[in-house]
Amino acid sequence: MQMLGPSLRFVGLMGVLLATALAACGSAPEEQSGGDAYRNEATPMPLDEWTTGELNLDGGDMTDWKSIDVESAGKLVVELKADKEGAVVLVGVYDKHGLAIGNGTRKAGSDGVTVPVKATYGGRYFVKIVHKDGDKTAYSVRAVMGDGGGGGDVVPDL
Repeated sequence: MQMLGPSLRFVGLMGVLLATALAACGSAPEEQSGGDAYRNEATPMPLDEWTTGELNLDGGDMTDWKSIDVESAGKLVVELKADKEGAVVLVGVYDKHGLAIGNGTRKAGSDGVTVPVKATYGGRYFVKIVHKDGDKTAYSVRAVMGDGGGGGDVVPDL
């Protein structure tokens, strides 16, 4: 039986240490997501209505996907507001093929983010909401057609 050289033992030891460190860092990014972590599991979101959700970067729920069905082409506006002042949340809008058509970031300390995009067809679009930094946060999101966005309506109290 052949003995491993010092460099191979070092590589093996580093692999064990890396695996231990990753396990100690907490949950896998989507371990606790609840079924909406991927585009094919997107939760339907009605137009013109606020929908609520929760993100927890350190707790294994960093991504939520929503789907929106629009009747015809036009301006689609997605708005997001997060409860925790320090939460940084990325909002992306995608077409039916999963191609990004717009995005924005709700920065720490801001009220929210508005992402206007051109809907080039009637049909399904997707919204990806990603917790990038900060404490666990609840959020409210809605999509409207035309210029109906802008935050004039009351956001539900979470």
